[in-house]
Amino acid sequence: MKRTITSVILIAVLAAFVLCGYFVSPIFIDMLILLFMAGATLEMRGRFKDAGFDMYIAPVAFILIAAYPTFYLLQHFVGGSMGIQGLLFVLLLGVMCCLGLFTFKPSFLARKKTVSESSAKSDDNASEQSKSSTLSEPAAAHMEDTVKSRVGGLLANVFVLVYPLLFLASAWIISYKYSALFAVMFAIFVPIIGSDMFAYFVGSKIGGKKLCPAISPKKTVSGAIGGLFGAMIVAVIFWLIFEYVGWLETPFGGSSLSTAFVSNCGYVPFIPHTDGGWMWKSILIYLSLGLICGVVSELGDLSASAIKRALGIKDYGRIFPGHGGFMDRIDSVMYCLVILLIAFTCIYGY
Repeated sequence: MKRTITSVILIAVLAAFVLCGYFVSPIFIDMLILLFMAGATLEMRGRFKDAGFDMYIAPVAFILIAAYPTFYLLQHFVGGSMGIQGLLFVLLLGVMCCLGLFTFKPSFLARKKTVSESSAKSDDNASEQSKSSTLSEPAAAHMEDTVKSRVGGLLANVFVLVYPLLFLASAWIISYKYSALFAVMFAIFVPIIGSDMFAYFVGSKIGGKKLCPAISPKKTVSGAIGGLFGAMIVAVIFWLIFEYVGWLETPFGGSSLSTAFVSNCGYVPFIPHTDGGWMWKSILIYLSLGLICGVVSELGDLSASAIKRALGIKDYGRIFPGHGGFMDRIDSVMYCLVILLIAFTCIYGY
């Protein structure tokens, strides 16, 4: 019951952002992306910190505050690809901030002093029995563990700036270069409604051989196949709405309401409707996108599960009762965003 109520609330909030993005301004779609970006990034940072990694808040805070204003201002007032370059600048500065903290953080000096004092005491005790000037084995091991811990913390900090932050930042690029409403809805509905939901129902009804029991014990091969078909079915529904129905005209001439909807979404057909055979060509593209997004959705879900197992946690967060956190809801969406960015660049040629 709790899971169902949370699902209804999430769908309502998502619908509100989408409707405001359609009727008011696309900036509401940008804010939806920023909301999930902030939630997922802070969750991931928190879980790594709980696992014992030395996580920095400054790089994450800087990127979350500066990324969208930089992208928006450069995209609107300079144009071209400057918004994308602005995002790259901010992300690179975030990585540089991680390296700076790794290099100069005072806590490292304090730990180094502690290790030096421990080593000196060990050497004093050893000098009474031997004149060796080398560090004792416990002190050397402690020093090695400290170095590994610091490097692990640095890599964890940089990783969080890439996954999920950079993955979700690609949604802004897609929405501004192509179609905000179409792209974001496709990236959400295909993996969540198509892949995840179909995989759950098919897997629970049929069961059978486990897909990756070491990573996710509940996932089955039958569920994975059902998820692929589900993703393609949802992709075909998008084709019907944005390509086929949006192309039809009313019997009395003029554009239909569906055509107006597609136009207001800023959607550009994959294949110009003036080309011969555009219908079957476009549906093949949609089916291919659905299949590929279905595959990467399951890979994204498994990757997120593997990270949770490595960190020893069940969920990334508790903000959504019965569903976990932001990361638990969008692990498959992030992979689809990357595929859509690549696909749209190939389809449209820009």
